Amino acid sequence: PHKVAAVTLARVQRVLADTGYTPNLMARALASNRSGLIAAVIPVLTNSLIAEIMQGLTDALVPAGYHLLLGASGFSASEEETLVRAFLSRRIDGIYLTGAIHTAETLRMLKRAAIPVVEGGNLTDRPIDMVVGYSNVDAARTVTRYLVKAGYSPIGYIGAYPQDNDRARDRRRGYELALGTARLRVDPTLCVETSLDIDAGARAMATLLDRKRKLRAVFCSADAIAVGALYECQRRGLAVPGDVAIAGFDDIPIAAQVVPSLTTLRVPRYAIGQRAGEMICNRLAGRAIKHPIVDIGFEMVARDSA
Repeated sequence: PHKVAAVTLARVQRVLADTGYTPNLMARALASNRSGLIAAVIPVLTNSLIAEIMQGLTDALVPAGYHLLLGASGFSASEEETLVRAFLSRRIDGIYLTGAIHTAETLRMLKRAAIPVVEGGNLTDRPIDMVVGYSNVDAARTVTRYLVKAGYSPIGYIGAYPQDNDRARDRRRGYELALGTARLRVDPTLCVETSLDIDAGARAMATLLDRKRKLRAVFCSADAIAVGALYECQRRGLAVPGDVAIAGFDDIPIAAQVVPSLTTLRVPRYAIGQRAGEMICNRLAGRAIKHPIVDIGFEMVARDSA
């Protein structure tokens, strides 16, 4: 467009509008070896936490002329492999993957493709290419240690299923490590794993309470689970934190609005996506990545529920 006269440009644009013409991006990709497309594989499309990460990623990519493709793996490493293969067949220029658990075939395909790869949401000292996230072990240990220091015992745990989910696995490990450091026994009957939503949190809390075990506090590995647990306690006439203290993880908007407000751990989700997008754009622009492993950090937020 910048090489032609203004009158010529206007005429071409009128023809494009009249005919509804769109360029063949696959042909352009063959000619330029760039498609202008960046892919992201996320666990689910319905989670607001992931939406914030994807917004940060998009906001970093668009100014550089890149557009985002999304695929949901359903927390399945094999489905992630299927999505990676499909995206690579469309000649993507880079890819964002959630977590650090991948199949051997996924690793092989990405190594052969030689495109920028960012793993997000957790930390690993051996990333495929680059990683931006935080230690889920340390984060969960921080929340559990907060409950221990506040004098709550015993402390239960409600977390997401760990299958193909390194974040859930590491949060359970952080909980167990904190109890071990405090010389408190990890009681498997006080631990429930479930799906990531409010209803599941309520059912999991009901399971713990129905076991008739003494329970003074519960660490929930996601705020959605914690809110469900809070509502279940209220339905049963239990005071929070008077009878049972509850702590969550993520600091989603509802955490500050429920009564009592939820003690939780804040993660800079938008910054994860934004930093990942910047790293991909820098790599594609030929700029060196000085720090391929980025710890984005976290912050403990103490409120009324614990």
